[in-house]
Amino acid sequence: MRKITHYILYILITCTALLNIQCSGNGKEKTPLPELVHAESVMFDHPDSALHILEDMPMPSARRDKENHALWCLLTSQAQVKLIMKISSDSLVRIAYDYYKPTNNARRKAMSALYMGDINYDLGNIEEAMQYYLEGKTEVEKTDDYKTGYLIMSSLGKLYLYRRLADYALEACTKAYDYAVKDSNKRYQMTSLQNLARCYCISDKLPEAIDIYHKCSDLALEIGYRNNQYYYDVQSEIALVYTNSLQYEKSLEILKTFPKIYQHNSLIGTNYLMLSQYDSAYLYLNKALNTDNVYAKKAIYNSLYELADTPEYRKYLKSYCDSLLFYTDSVMSLDKGKEIIAYKEKYDHQKLITEQQRLKLEKADAQRMMFI
Repeated sequence: MRKITHYILYILITCTALLNIQCSGNGKEKTPLPELVHAESVMFDHPDSALHILEDMPMPSARRDKENHALWCLLTSQAQVKLIMKISSDSLVRIAYDYYKPTNNARRKAMSALYMGDINYDLGNIEEAMQYYLEGKTEVEKTDDYKTGYLIMSSLGKLYLYRRLADYALEACTKAYDYAVKDSNKRYQMTSLQNLARCYCISDKLPEAIDIYHKCSDLALEIGYRNNQYYYDVQSEIALVYTNSLQYEKSLEILKTFPKIYQHNSLIGTNYLMLSQYDSAYLYLNKALNTDNVYAKKAIYNSLYELADTPEYRKYLKSYCDSLLFYTDSVMSLDKGKEIIAYKEKYDHQKLITEQQRLKLEKADAQRMMFI
């Protein structure tokens, strides 16, 4: 009797193993659903259309069709990120991330790591975002998906730039540019060059930075960005490099060519202040106050406060001092508020994870009792 029981048990185990092998397709990927193929094909040029396709189709079953369900979660997250939608948690893309992580699908692993990084970065989880980008960097090197490679290295390069880690930033931004060239994507090449120039700026290699910025500007003109905000932002960064190099006349020469709508009044005013042309500095700095950006206003009032140190404008000293103190306090409050929000989001996220773990444990206990 005992032998018969053992035989039955062996047969059940064998059947279960065969079923698992069959479900996994012997390690081969299933053909994605036509809607998913269509959504991915239009994703980079028309993410809004891709999201519309994904939302209109029936969501693949998380139980019966795990592979297509994971891909649906990944593509939906990708479209939301591309459309700069507010995403409250990484729970959706995490389904794809957890599904692809143990597989050999390097491209999907890289993509899911990229969007885990992007969403966590927006949620203020900077350290986690960096870890996901580094995971994506390792996986994408095994593929020829140059677009994803560019996006991962560009995001990683920006993180290093903001932390002023010059060597790491230069390495990441150079790799992003290489991917952009391999992808023959001139827009990606252009933004990569801009970030490379910024790397040279934080390394205090200003001549090299100016050279790279000019290449970026030439590429912007080539792809039709002549009367575009981006082109004049790059030109403003070139002018700022000349200002930081104490070449104020050269900086003004660039800035005065801007159409009125793109004029950088704050930087023009600062250059005039450095050249001791106080009337022009007063005029442009006051024009620059027409902004809602408190960080910009703090910087402008700082320049106006310096201007008020001259005899002609000393009558404004108290007013500029009061305004500078007010906007300094506002900036400090904003920074503190962002820090509190980041901590709160981190707490809420951890609370959600704890709750999910508790539910899993309860479910496992219930299943164990049913089995017994």
